[in-house]
Amino acid sequence: MDQKLRKNPEIEQLIRLSASARSSLGHEMSALKHRIDVPSRIRDSLKNHRAGWLLGSLASGLTASMFLHRKPTNEKKSHRGLPLTLLSITFSAVRPFAKAWLTNQVKHYLARTQAGTHVRPQSSNHSSTTKPF
Repeated sequence: MDQKLRKNPEIEQLIRLSASARSSLGHEMSALKHRIDVPSRIRDSLKNHRAGWLLGSLASGLTASMFLHRKPTNEKKSHRGLPLTLLSITFSAVRPFAKAWLTNQVKHYLARTQAGTHVRPQSSNHSSTTKPF
């Protein structure tokens, strides 16, 4: 039966036409997949047009910085100098340790006062004949 169909020229033409249509659909399908795959298109564009992407990002960054730039205030900044800057850094570094130490001291003080073991320093017994200063 297959040999009879191939002898007919119209059927052979239809077979060639369907084969060419299949290959055409395959090419269109791969082109459509490429158009839909946006991340790979961006990667390809970045690889092929590096200078354009670089200049475009620079231009857009410059434009955004010009539009979003705050106007300067009239406040004058104080220039502290090296000794005061070092002192400020030292206080900033010591602050957490001082806070922990002070918290610990307050806890111990409250624990002693609540337990009733807090002893107030007693004044020494001075005789009445001794004159202060």
